[in-house]
Amino acid sequence: MLTREEDIDAHALRKQGWTISAIARHLGRDRKTIRAYLAGREPGVREAGAPDPFEKFAAYCGQRLADDPHLWAMTLFDELLQLGYDRSYPTLTRQLRARGLRPACEPCRPTKDRAVAIIEHPPGEETQWDWVELPDPPEHWGWGKTAHLLVGALSHSGSWRGVLCESEEQPHLIDGLDRVARALGGLSRDWRFDRMSTVVSPSTGKVSASFASVAKHYGVTVRPCPPRRGNRKGVVEKANHVAAQRFWRACQDFCVSDLGHRGFRGGR
Repeated sequence: MLTREEDIDAHALRKQGWTISAIARHLGRDRKTIRAYLAGREPGVREAGAPDPFEKFAAYCGQRLADDPHLWAMTLFDELLQLGYDRSYPTLTRQLRARGLRPACEPCRPTKDRAVAIIEHPPGEETQWDWVELPDPPEHWGWGKTAHLLVGALSHSGSWRGVLCESEEQPHLIDGLDRVARALGGLSRDWRFDRMSTVVSPSTGKVSASFASVAKHYGVTVRPCPPRRGNRKGVVEKANHVAAQRFWRACQDFCVSDLGHRGFRGGR
């Protein structure tokens, strides 16, 4: 692109009889550029390129992120592929940032200057357990407005499995523990829980009498999470996030119904 001054020089030199090649060498520009400006191209204005392929998806992305600011870009990418989007995932994230389509969320800003402890997790030592509440299960399940996903994650590898349950009551918990443990390939030495009332007393952290017999049956040690130490079960928290964002949000009724029988699979 020529500046206005260069455009003036090019026209003046042309009227003096200079060739386009000579003008291009003199100004340090390409001959095709000089020819275009001598033909009437306006200086200081860049020619419009090819239509932006993301433009037709921008409104959809903006609306989806306005409805749910925490929607994963990968989930949005999956949706756009079904709508005909033919660019890469990095291109999508770059467009979201450049256009400012994701609303800011102050609570989601990373915490700075917080001490982080690295916890060693030998193989077979620990399985972390947690419930995830998932909204709007299919009506024909008869579960109401919430489905409950029991997630078990191996602390060493990060592999996880989940089972959908009608409620978080202890019978459903015990059935889910058995199914997930089998799906993970067996029992670890410890089971790590947050202070769910069906396992430990929320106030004291002591294992409940009804769950003690369950722990004895499986031969595992129950390890309650320390109070206000959510990072202690960060492996299963990450699995919860993936299950809610990458699986549940993207499921249609037909595949959600199938998942209700098979459960969730994830991790390495």
